[in-house]
Amino acid sequence: MNSTPLELVTTEGSSAVARPVESRPIPKPIEILQSAIQAGITAENFPIVKELMGMCRDEQKFANKVAFNKAFFDMRKEIAGMSIYADKTAKTDSGGVAYRYCSEKEIAEALEPVLFKHGFAMMFGQKQDGERTQAVITLVHEAGHEETRDYAVRSGNTNRMKDATAADTGATTSAWRHLCIKWFGLKSRIQEDADPRNEGSAITAKQAEELEHRAQMLNCKPVILEMAGAKSFTEILSARYPVLENALSMKERSRK
Repeated sequence: MNSTPLELVTTEGSSAVARPVESRPIPKPIEILQSAIQAGITAENFPIVKELMGMCRDEQKFANKVAFNKAFFDMRKEIAGMSIYADKTAKTDSGGVAYRYCSEKEIAEALEPVLFKHGFAMMFGQKQDGERTQAVITLVHEAGHEETRDYAVRSGNTNRMKDATAADTGATTSAWRHLCIKWFGLKSRIQEDADPRNEGSAITAKQAEELEHRAQMLNCKPVILEMAGAKSFTEILSARYPVLENALSMKERSRK
C-alpha cells in the first residue's frame, strides 16, 4: 500500500488529478522564531516566541556539546600516541630516588599545544575541604560547551623547610597533575638516560671471553649467566658487568 501523501490538483477544463505532495524540510526553531519576529511580536504570540527562544537555546547547547565530544575524542586519539617524561624525582631520607614523576611544567608543555589544536583551553581553580586540597579544571571548547572535573589530595604537612602556603601549593600541584593524567589519559615514562632498566649494550667480546673463562675455572657458569639474565656470555649487558665481575672476584678470593 502506497503511503505517500497525495493532493488534488485541478486545471482549467480538466477534472481533479491526484499527485504526490512534495516533501518539505521541517523548519528549525530558529527559522520559526525569525518568522515570528518578522511578523511582529504581540501580547498574544509572546508566550510562543518565548518558548521558541528556549528551544533555540536548547538546540544550540546540544550542537555545542556534540562539537565538544567530537573534538575531545579526536584529541584523545592524538594523545594516545604521546608520551610525557617523569622528569622529577622524590628522594628518600638517605638521598636515594624513591620514585619519579612528571612535573607540572612537563605536563603543561606536552598538553597545551594539543588542547589549542583541537579548540580547547583549561581554566584552573582550587578548593580547601578540611585536610584535603582540591584542584578543579574546567575544559572549555571554542564551540561554547565546557566540562568541569576535580581531584582532591591530602594537604601537605608543614616543617622547617615548608610553611603552610608551600604545603598547600604542593598539594594543589599534585592534585592538578593527577587530574590531568587521568582525564586526558596521559602516559608517562622515564627518560632513557635515567631509566634504571636501561642496561646499555652488550659487553665487548674480550669482556665476555674473560668472564666465561673465570666462571669456567670456578665451575659457576650457569650461576653467572642466571645473575646476568642472559643465555650466553656475549649477550650480557654492560650494566651487569661490574656486578658479575665483583661476584667472580669474591668467589676467587674465597678459593685462596
